[in-house]
Amino acid sequence: MENTSEKKQVILDNMLELIEEHGLLGVPMSMLSKKAGVAAGTIYHYFDSKDAIILELFDYVRDSISHEIFRIKDRSMDNYSERFKSIWINLFQYFVKYPKVLSFMEQFYSSPFQRIVQSTESQFYEDNFSSFFTSGMEAGFLKKYGIHIVSSVFMGGLIIAAKKQNNGYHNFTESELKAMASIMWDGLKI
Repeated sequence: MENTSEKKQVILDNMLELIEEHGLLGVPMSMLSKKAGVAAGTIYHYFDSKDAIILELFDYVRDSISHEIFRIKDRSMDNYSERFKSIWINLFQYFVKYPKVLSFMEQFYSSPFQRIVQSTESQFYEDNFSSFFTSGMEAGFLKKYGIHIVSSVFMGGLIIAAKKQNNGYHNFTESELKAMASIMWDGLKI
């Protein structure tokens, strides 16, 4: 028998899949219940509403992404440029490995849910990315642009490249990924 955390995880995983297929707001609870193989009452036992599921899914996905992309062993500032490039490549690879996550995050940030998150400390990557970019600016590695400019530039090309690969338009090689990460670095470094 599944324990509490396993059931909750099943609900979140199935919600992520259904959102990719039907859109953020196109998933009724009955569809989620059927897909997850649990009664609607079970879903409401763990979550107050569909909005609560979406917000918890956002937190779960954000934490998972953050853990994955900041997995670099050497965290010294001496290798800041290599860390920057590795984080870019790691995030690209994550979005290629988990296209459902990329779809969810794009939909989430194009929805009214963003305003809910915007008013809290739960901004997408806000903690790790802000810290990483801010420390790079303070140490003289990055140009001193606002954090939203730096993070938007960093994410823009990455998301387009991941979508190209996920949609079968181009399969990026390791050397191409390194080149793109270097281009990003060259544009933001001092």
